[in-house]
Amino acid sequence: MKWFLMLLIFIAGVYYLVNQSKEEARKKEMVQLAKKDQAAVLPEPALPVKPEKTYVIKFSMATLKTLRSLTEDANDKVRFASAELLWQLQDESAPGVIKNMLENETELTVKKQLIDMLAKDKSKLSLALLTEALKDYDKETRLHAVTAIGRFSNKEAIPALSRALQDYDEEVRLKALEAVNSIRKDIEAHKEQQLRELETKPLFRIE
Repeated sequence: MKWFLMLLIFIAGVYYLVNQSKEEARKKEMVQLAKKDQAAVLPEPALPVKPEKTYVIKFSMATLKTLRSLTEDANDKVRFASAELLWQLQDESAPGVIKNMLENETELTVKKQLIDMLAKDKSKLSLALLTEALKDYDKETRLHAVTAIGRFSNKEAIPALSRALQDYDEEVRLKALEAVNSIRKDIEAHKEQQLRELETKPLFRIE
């Protein structure tokens, strides 16, 4: 009888431990699902409207007019340097000047430099200007613009690649697909990072 009671106690203990383990696993799974739901509704980082700078030095109107005129200089280095300075100064004419240069510039080097410059300042404005480069007659310019847009790591960049996805050149279309995939990976990596951060924080806080 004594051994029978001990056996019952042992079986009950094992049953309790198994159920306790299952309950803990179930709770852990519920917490993980809750955190995934939290991550799913976390807002996507939005692109700023324009490049954000803490302080921008102000030039005189005469100097700005000179810089604007230099964007049409015969020397390609002068054209880019003046456009870059206008962009860094956030001159109100800079977007229009750069758009005009992307449309009319004949030197591939200058167009690539403009694209690289815009890609450094990830904003709605720079993205909009980069889409202008997707209209260029030169394939190398379009490819360079696609690569630049692919580094934005933001959902807003995907619609900007629509034109490139329908480009008549298959190399450009392929590059655009690769860019979209790169953006997707970056967004997913960001979400995974958010999940990891949530895992280190308590789901509920009691104060």
